Amino acid sequence: MNTQHLKQLEIMSNLFLVPNDKLDEINNFIEYLLFKTKAVAEKKPLSIRGIWKGKGFENSDIETELAILRKEIQHSIDNKKI
Repeated sequence: MNTQHLKQLEIMSNLFLVPNDKLDEINNFIEYLLFKTKAVAEKKPLSIRGIWKGKGFENSDIETELAILRKEIQHSIDNKKI
C-alpha cells in the first residue's frame, strides 16, 4: 500500500470520530482545498451507461415476472383473515 493510500485511509477513519456538527465545516474545507488546487475543474462526469450489460438481465421477461408477482400478491390479499 502506498503512502497516499494510507493517508487517505487515515483521514477517512478519522472522519468517523468527528462530531456531526463539525462535518459541514470539514466538507467546506475539503471543497476549498479542491477548488484551490483546481481539482474540481478537472472532474469529469462519470458515466454508468452499460454497467448492467452482460449481467443476465437481458434475458428477463419483466412482464411475465410482474404478472406472477401480482398473482402472488392478490392471492395473499384474498387469503388474509380480517
